[in-house]
Amino acid sequence: MKVSEIMTPNPITYRVPSSINEVIKVLIKYNVTGIPITDTAGHYVGFVSRRDIFSNPRETQTAMVMRRSNAVYEDDEVKVAAVEMLNQRKRHLTVINREGIVTGILTPQNFMKVIRDTYGTVKVKEVMKGVSVPIWYKTPLPAILTIMNVSNIFSFPVINDEGGFIGLLVDRDIFDRIDLKFDSVLSEMGIADDEDPWSWTGLRNVFKYVVERADIKLPKISAEEIMVKDPTVVYANDRLSTAADLMIKYNYNQLPVLDDTHGIYGMLYDIEMLGVFL
Repeated sequence: MKVSEIMTPNPITYRVPSSINEVIKVLIKYNVTGIPITDTAGHYVGFVSRRDIFSNPRETQTAMVMRRSNAVYEDDEVKVAAVEMLNQRKRHLTVINREGIVTGILTPQNFMKVIRDTYGTVKVKEVMKGVSVPIWYKTPLPAILTIMNVSNIFSFPVINDEGGFIGLLVDRDIFDRIDLKFDSVLSEMGIADDEDPWSWTGLRNVFKYVVERADIKLPKISAEEIMVKDPTVVYANDRLSTAADLMIKYNYNQLPVLDDTHGIYGMLYDIEMLGVFL
């Protein structure tokens, strides 16, 4: 199977030279978490994701934030793309033609059907490689953002006083629980929309960036108030086909993994599942 058979074609792109504010506007407007960057002739030169922006909150120029990551060709085999994504440890992979023009984009979600159909009998615990960081349910929001910054992890199982699993906390869900006057904040930052108002969904993509750039003081609400209660889970001994089906159905990036006693075993990240191609 070729990359062209599973990629998302004709992705949104942007160019250099440009400012990060311009890129952020694109991320918000189209509700995407990353975009390939091209030169003025349309050739691929790099990639910018929201997490690249989070890592460089004071940088203003796209060229200084974008990562000059390898692309794959649309006629490469799917395994080549999976290995490249694993090597980069990034959630986006640009697809180009032999002339260097962007023709598609890949995220782990694009591989899920292949994983389900070809490697579905592999057990969940056999592909889990990443670190999982549980959060105590009384941890306040400012501390949670510090943990995100230090660990570079953006999804956490939430545990109670006894260490029992009681919920899931993902960075994009934080935005839904906080009432901040983003319109005025974005206007002050020079990012406000000049046309139609942005959707809340798109704004969630850059929540953490806006908070840091605008030096917003977050309320000391606890993880318990923000978390998703009774999230969808899988078990360590489940087949990978079960996890892939859930990720396809709900467009999940991760799933909490429980052991046979219903205790927290860890987190399964979609990018880890690409390890089956090795």
